[in-house]
Amino acid sequence: MTAVGVVVHEDKDEAGEVAARLEKLARDRGLDVVRLHEDVPEGLDVVLGVGGDGTVLRAARLAWSRGLPVAGINVGRVGYLAEFEVEELDALVAAIADDRAYTFERMTVQVHFPGGSATGLNEVVVEKVISERIIEVGITINGERFARYATDGIIVATPVGSTAYSLSAGGPVVDPALDVLIITPVAPHSLLSRSLVLSADAVIEVSVEIDRQANVNVDGHRVATVDPGESVSISRGDEVVRFLTLESHPFPAAVRHQFGLDHA
Repeated sequence: MTAVGVVVHEDKDEAGEVAARLEKLARDRGLDVVRLHEDVPEGLDVVLGVGGDGTVLRAARLAWSRGLPVAGINVGRVGYLAEFEVEELDALVAAIADDRAYTFERMTVQVHFPGGSATGLNEVVVEKVISERIIEVGITINGERFARYATDGIIVATPVGSTAYSLSAGGPVVDPALDVLIITPVAPHSLLSRSLVLSADAVIEVSVEIDRQANVNVDGHRVATVDPGESVSISRGDEVVRFLTLESHPFPAAVRHQFGLDHA
């Protein structure tokens, strides 16, 4: 029997209602269903997130910890990660039950900082701790000094993350089928304000070069604080995330829908 784990946005009543409908559809199809919170039990075959992109990020983290595929059901605003709409629940559940869903892989990004490391799907951000004060950071790429930024922060995003924080900071929209790393400064006090798109094999070192600490955030969660004179190393993650699809959501269509261009 196929076993499905479900992650639900706890603060959205609509998400709870959609999750209940999803679980009924799954059980009617003979699938075993488990609500997930922090732990992933043995025996699951797929993880589904019900909510927005934040919920799918949580579901993806739980899924890749067990090497499982993940899919997101969008509740509310349009999201890139939560690619299935509520009206597609029947088709998604049927495809899972009949083993007709496809999977595709997306790269991750990892950061090594003094005392540890962390991996994300969207981005690693090195940013200021004190809101009214900028930080100064040096960027080294593959061992070669690139630039120094006075900025609110530096984002290193995957193509999946290109439509998240990086986009709001002025970064490019990148097809997630590509394997690249995107460096985007946040509100830089510099003539160099454009994003830089690098090979996924690049190793990016970000050093704190002013007498102020910097936070290191991964997918929106702080994982470390870096002291002046210290640095972090950012590169392609060792893990990949597998997403379920029915091959009906091409990336240009998702971008068109997200930006309200359906009738353009």
